[in-house]
Formats: sequence, C-alpha cells, structure tokens
Amino acid sequence: MSFHNSSHDIRIEFADRSTFLVAMVKDAHGHPHPNRIRLDKHIGNSDGWFIWGGENFTATARDIRLDQGPRGPKLTAELPMRNGGFRERQGIDLADKIENQNGHLVFLVRALLEV
Repeated sequence: MSFHNSSHDIRIEFADRSTFLVAMVKDAHGHPHPNRIRLDKHIGNSDGWFIWGGENFTATARDIRLDQGPRGPKLTAELPMRNGGFRERQGIDLADKIENQNGHLVFLVRALLEV
C-alpha cells in the first residue's frame, strides 16, 4: 500500500545525524499509528545524485526538504559531487520504495532488484 495514500502528517525530522521520514500511518483497520523510518539507512549520495540502496546522504547534503511531487512526497536536497561542487537541487520520490505495511513504514528491498 502506498504510504502517502494511507498516512497523514507526513514530514521529515533530523536526529542523530540522520534524516527520518515521520508520519501517522493507518493500519488495516484504519487506525493511525505514529511511525518513522531512518532514510539514511536506505538512501545515499553518489557524486551528487540520490541513490536507493546507499547510506548516509545526510552527512553530505545541505538544505534537506520534503516537497510534494506529482507521485507523492519527494525528498530534495543539494548534494555535493566528488569534485567538490554541487549539482542543482536533486530529488527522490519516497513512494517508489517505501510503503505502508499494516501501519508500519517499510523500505522495499525487492524494488531494488527491479531497477
């Protein structure tokens, strides 16, 4: 189930040098539960591009935001390249690999194999 279609109060929070996706996520009975997922365990920075399956993008990113895109919440930031410069603002659609499984935000590992 797409997490953004069954959640509200979707936002990001920063703690322990990481970025978390936080939301009130509905279970199969429609009851909301506070839930969060550490995005730094699943998203990295590869030469100025967000990558799924990477780690610790927060360590190098600046101006991290959660924007609303046409496909749902989109994590955006300025990410440095290996040469020291920054690419223009980058974004990654969180609904591509994060879903609601009965009130819990879950990263879809199988989706990495489909790329």
